[in-house]
Amino acid sequence: MHLNTIPTLLLAALTTAPLTTAIPLNTRQPSSSNPTCTHIQPTPSPPRLDLINRPDLSTITTQTLTFNLPSSSSTGPCTLRAHFPPHWEVYDSRVEAGGAPLVVNVFDVDGSGSGGSGGSGALVGSVQFADADADANAAAERDRIVTVGSLACRESMSFRFELASDSIGEVGFVQGYDAGLGVEGGLEVVFGESC
Repeated sequence: MHLNTIPTLLLAALTTAPLTTAIPLNTRQPSSSNPTCTHIQPTPSPPRLDLINRPDLSTITTQTLTFNLPSSSSTGPCTLRAHFPPHWEVYDSRVEAGGAPLVVNVFDVDGSGSGGSGGSGALVGSVQFADADADANAAAERDRIVTVGSLACRESMSFRFELASDSIGEVGFVQGYDAGLGVEGGLEVVFGESC
């Protein structure tokens, strides 16, 4: 075979390869374990979720994420959860210092009630995103789901995330697509039959 034919063969192979359809970044295909579930990422998806509660530095940050669901989703319950694929890094300053994970309060901005430093919205749940597993290597190898709570679906759902008042420190993780790992993770709303 001549050296001139190799680039020609490669070009021919690449141009005849089937093209795949792009999936919008805020929607994931249903998992093979339950094909009736739909996973929705926040829109627009921020690159990170970063929360700080440092009264000693006069710094308290919250973050609000909005999930836009198709109108057909309003018939069933929705679950707000965090999906951390293997090796997904969740930074927690208290865990880094050898303590228990910080508590994050999550409020439904459009829900009735008041609470948290944001002042409005119903509490959906209080969670710890960091993994306090003593064996960090074993923890890094597994897929983790942290469920915040379930509530009635709406076409637009906004949630405010903030550290609990007694959780002093910082929590953060990549939200959406992680180019280093080549997978999607972070916060999502899941709906469908038996999800």
